Amino acid sequence: MIPSPIENYLREHRLSYEHHVHPRAVPAQELAAAEHVSGSRVAKPVVVSLDGALAIAVVSALQRVDLAALARASGVREALLVAEPDFAGRFEPCEAGAEPPLGVFGLPIYVDAELSREPFLVMRGGTHEDSISVETRAWMKAEQVRLVAGLGMLAQ
Repeated sequence: MIPSPIENYLREHRLSYEHHVHPRAVPAQELAAAEHVSGSRVAKPVVVSLDGALAIAVVSALQRVDLAALARASGVREALLVAEPDFAGRFEPCEAGAEPPLGVFGLPIYVDAELSREPFLVMRGGTHEDSISVETRAWMKAEQVRLVAGLGMLAQ
């Protein structure tokens, strides 16, 4: 079940979505498999620190965040990954690691430019059993995302 603050946010921002329920899938690639989509269509949010301020970097399930590209694009000196225990309470009532990349959390959202070319994206819906599918352009507009060329690089 999608947490009510997420559903309310989507409704208030008139962001159309399809809700899917699937077996528990924690890694982003497992979410892609559960949803029967390519990992290139799964929006994987990564919590980062930009000169000490939290933000969300979104790449595909196939990628990891290029922190140097993010720092250059955002104009900060330092971009760092934030460990889950350091931000877990920030995304309540979502399960740890199941936060969707939505403005409901009050953080800026940076998106890999390649990901923005997908017609639709799948993202977690607040739990590891729920996901939402959104039209990419509508999501980017509603969330006022900042596109970053080269934000995602192939995971190794």
